[in-house]
Amino acid sequence: MVEMVTEEPVGLTDLHDRAYDDDHLARLYSKGTLHGIDRFFMQVRRRLSLLERPIASASSEGRKWYGYSPYNPIIVGKLLDIFRVFYNFTEIGDDKRTPAMRLRLVDGPVTLSQILA
Repeated sequence: MVEMVTEEPVGLTDLHDRAYDDDHLARLYSKGTLHGIDRFFMQVRRRLSLLERPIASASSEGRKWYGYSPYNPIIVGKLLDIFRVFYNFTEIGDDKRTPAMRLRLVDGPVTLSQILA
């Protein structure tokens, strides 16, 4: 016979003692932004030629050229994984810190040779 476990998983924070009114929730929601995600997607589109937007010319009558598009979607996943590591640990922002430094995962920028080692 299998015994059922009824306790909560470790690591979840109990927030039942907190009561958020509508004004407080509205202030929290107003601080949310998609700026970081938009910036990441823009850099993916610009730096990875396989994910660049299709090209249309004036004489193409609405047709698009997908000349750089990958033939195998698995390659897209691999490229995005590599770029995500580069972006989070190596790419320095205007504040001279990487996203990993802002989250206190690392003390300084990580070089590409350190990542590959």
